[in-house]
Amino acid sequence: MKKILIIEDNEAIRTGLCRSLSSDALDTVGAEDLTSAKRHIQAEHFDLILLDCNLPDGNGIDFCRELMSKMTVPVIFLTVRDSEIDEVAAFRAGACDYVKKPFSLMVLRVRIAALLERGEKRSDFYMDRRYRFDFAALDFSADGEKVSLGATEIRLLAVLVKNAGHVLSRAALTDALWEGGEELNENALSVAVSRLRGHLGEKSISTIYGLGYVWVGDR
Repeated sequence: MKKILIIEDNEAIRTGLCRSLSSDALDTVGAEDLTSAKRHIQAEHFDLILLDCNLPDGNGIDFCRELMSKMTVPVIFLTVRDSEIDEVAAFRAGACDYVKKPFSLMVLRVRIAALLERGEKRSDFYMDRRYRFDFAALDFSADGEKVSLGATEIRLLAVLVKNAGHVLSRAALTDALWEGGEELNENALSVAVSRLRGHLGEKSISTIYGLGYVWVGDR
């Protein structure tokens, strides 16, 4: 089930959105301010965020910009601000959509569904509570910190996360990384895995002795 964070200080709007979107088989969480929203984001993974611009403890656009520097998550602004300057600023901060109040609930639900579907179709992106990997942009981070990876490490990571939860044999990984046509030192794969763990943490990749490796991410 997809999870949505609704950051809105108007209780009636926040409660109404939670109730309505829950009927679309979406898991919704409400936050009345940015302080509460940050606590939820640190503790949970969200597939999409609905965000007001004017909040009691800060500016939603500034918050969106800060958030995008640490992770990639679709953001839709819901706001009374109708100036072109604010709309441009929101998109420059990383927003995917900008919806002005009052809004059509039916149209909003369609926009949310389209963004969630678009995210499911991306095969070059991975994110969980600790890691964010954008293979198209060669942008990798762990715990909010940028990580620099070599070409072999990127190829290895791509194969592992694409098959997250499934054990991949050493032979399968070697073929995927080096196309099975090169003379290799028998320790080449072990070295690549070790280097990747050095960047992402020892527990990110589990060794299944006698079988191979499996990506476990933040579990």
